Amino acid sequence: MKFKVGVLAAAGMLLTVSTAFAATNFTLTDKEGRVVFEEITPEQANYTPPTMEEMKRKGKSFDYADQLLKEGTAAIFYIVSDLPDMKLYTQDKSLHVTDSAALRAKMEGQYVTILDSLNGGYAFKDAAVTFTPMTYVNPLSPEEKAALAEKLKKQAEESKQDYAMQPVELSKDHWQINSTYTQNGKDVRVSMLRTSGKETLIFSEDTDFQREKLVVNGVDIWYTDFGAGKNVMWIYDVPGTGQTIRYHIETGNPVSKEELIEMAKAYLQQ
Repeated sequence: MKFKVGVLAAAGMLLTVSTAFAATNFTLTDKEGRVVFEEITPEQANYTPPTMEEMKRKGKSFDYADQLLKEGTAAIFYIVSDLPDMKLYTQDKSLHVTDSAALRAKMEGQYVTILDSLNGGYAFKDAAVTFTPMTYVNPLSPEEKAALAEKLKKQAEESKQDYAMQPVELSKDHWQINSTYTQNGKDVRVSMLRTSGKETLIFSEDTDFQREKLVVNGVDIWYTDFGAGKNVMWIYDVPGTGQTIRYHIETGNPVSKEELIEMAKAYLQQ
């Protein structure tokens, strides 16, 4: 592991920078100290890579979702397979938005900041909005999964198709927005994820990059330089809900660290 200590100041808005380090067991917490985002290794997650047949089956569910679902909807898919586990796949199709005002209207009352442009002249280009399927918010019990799998298997057999599907209700307050801002062919990607649970990212132990904790406008922000680009992340606590929104701004080079922090400040001032 690599350690480095640095100090940075900018007009009193940016306080002391703490340690920068290679990625390992990184977490973000809410105001109560509850871990809402974590990065762990495959070993820590007890992750087993899928077999080729499993990858093919899951790939089919993605393909059918893309072909059959309308934007802003989701469904549970059963794919006919020689595999014995009767697995189900929840897939969704994001709503595509090309106007920032329309996106703001769509997300009214959601405590999220939608900007028309970012510092440096980056204009809103588009966004993909996904409201989380309720099967992720309130997962089915093993018994419910088994019963639904049998039901969809029978539907597939009767229709003589290699799949069957059932629509899924979407959450009204769990969602993800992936937006793009552009200027002269250069893009900045801004993502927001609202959830009431913990988000886990599995990463390779070989991953090695520099990360620094900053305090900007009184908010803890994590800045990461991964060589080909950089990003910042922070947590916003949604008032009165126990939910959080994770903000993530990412850009390639040559956008500087200081420019990226200025972009983050525009969200923090809302």
